[in-house]
Amino acid sequence: MLPKSLTSFLASAADAAIESVLTGGGARTPRPTGEVTAVRTMTLDGFDEIATRWSPILKSAGYRIDLRSVFCHSRPHVTFAPVPHPKLSGGKTPRQCELADLLIVIDHIDPVQGIDDRRAVLVQAKLLKGGKIKPSGAEWVQHELLGWLPKFTFVDASYDTRPREFRGCPMVGRPIFSAEYGGVDLKAKPPVWRQELTQTTAPWFKSQIPLADFLANMATGGRSCSRKAIRGGGDDWSFTVDELLRITGARPVTLKNSAVLRRNDNVVGFISDTSQSFGSGVGGRIDITEGDEPDWPQGPISTVHTIIRSLDDRSEE
Repeated sequence: MLPKSLTSFLASAADAAIESVLTGGGARTPRPTGEVTAVRTMTLDGFDEIATRWSPILKSAGYRIDLRSVFCHSRPHVTFAPVPHPKLSGGKTPRQCELADLLIVIDHIDPVQGIDDRRAVLVQAKLLKGGKIKPSGAEWVQHELLGWLPKFTFVDASYDTRPREFRGCPMVGRPIFSAEYGGVDLKAKPPVWRQELTQTTAPWFKSQIPLADFLANMATGGRSCSRKAIRGGGDDWSFTVDELLRITGARPVTLKNSAVLRRNDNVVGFISDTSQSFGSGVGGRIDITEGDEPDWPQGPISTVHTIIRSLDDRSEE
């Protein structure tokens, strides 16, 4: 991945971008008010702002960004056998829940130097309650999935029927970093989005880190921020990351819900909103009201795919 000397600069730039969009929204979204709109604002505006602020930092080091962000008002559903979770005595068998809210992928590709590195992470957003992530009721089913990483299968026929075992062999990367919760506090000043790992004993979450620091470490290969994956890999983790990107990327995109970003030496970007339910919006924004659709339908996952290349590499344009 990128040189570690860039970590602090990338973290500072990302922090300013995240604070800006969580406080007031952005070009495509209004100020977020809950979990759904926080994910949407970060996907459609937050990562755009991060790419913009990262661009001059990376240019000075000889790199550029290709950003592809897609927000889908859906999530892939999966089924798995109960672990069982200590907070879920009994419950349905098999379990069924969403996989996650968002997939973040950062690729560093440099054919000349033989670099083809991928880092990826699944993120489940939750509003903080009293400064903590506090699942309740059926929400513990997803914690069971992301905490224990049991073998699972997708429900939606769009996905391959093969079972997935992120802890299975051949193993690529460290399974514990496959999925995290994003703890969000929109009432704090400034607003908070922090990443937290799951654990299989109380208090159930650990290792808090601001999203800005997480993304900077992800881009520079920090071992505890995201999981290594292989583009085109056959292991369950790498295969699933590729599949999630492919299925989301195949969603139909229209002029109504897409926008091409700045095109220059530093940023080549594409932002898309495939939401099926939206309001009238103001000033080009499309509003989604929290609570309109508490159970997201089965389908693609929202994705943020960042590809970092050398300035003189135009192989994918």
